[in-house]
Amino acid sequence: MKAKTHASGYYRRMLAVQDHALKRVDEHAKILLFARNQEIPIDSEPMAHWYYVISGAVRRSAIRSDGRRQILDLMLPGDFFVVVNRNDNLTVEAIAENTALASYPGQRVEQLAQHDTGFAREVRDVAFQALSRIQDQLLIIGGVTAVEKVGSFLLALASRSSDGAGQVVLPLTRYDIAEYLAVSVETVCRSFTSLQQRGAIKLAGKRTVRIVNRNVSRKKAITNSCGSSVAAIPD
Repeated sequence: MKAKTHASGYYRRMLAVQDHALKRVDEHAKILLFARNQEIPIDSEPMAHWYYVISGAVRRSAIRSDGRRQILDLMLPGDFFVVVNRNDNLTVEAIAENTALASYPGQRVEQLAQHDTGFAREVRDVAFQALSRIQDQLLIIGGVTAVEKVGSFLLALASRSSDGAGQVVLPLTRYDIAEYLAVSVETVCRSFTSLQQRGAIKLAGKRTVRIVNRNVSRKKAITNSCGSSVAAIPD
């Protein structure tokens, strides 16, 4: 219990120094900690519940008619997502160990938005960001070849989570990537191998990604023999 309380305090301090859209309701936020594959609980309140990813990663996924899982949205540190109610075909789960979320009561967010136009605009912007993530995913999945999909995914992930030095730690496994791109895990592995052989990516640790040249286009990063990014294949 002491360890959990200490961890919650640590992530609350992290939240306090992070700049985000719902900053004005941080005092009402609960800090929730999750292990990998642990499902995010659904509250019974009628208002949509808001979550902010402090650390780790979260997936929203659905089970397809053939029994396979399709990741519909991927949330990384700094991202918001909303949970309205439970759907038997949809799940929201942590996909990284030590995933920490700030949980905001929907009713409190709604009340403040009704009385504060500035805050209402911030909430609207959060919704637009979620739509933008889904749009980006559709563009990636729409790639002509599997190699193009995987290459575009790596670059998109790097643009969202890279630190100032261009270093990215992949929060997903090969299986998660396959479910995000709607391809088989074998296809993901072959695409990584192809990208490495073409010089577009290079193994640099277990899950480390380093962007070498941000000005190189997606197409060149996938097809040019001159590498534009460095990535590690996750387990």
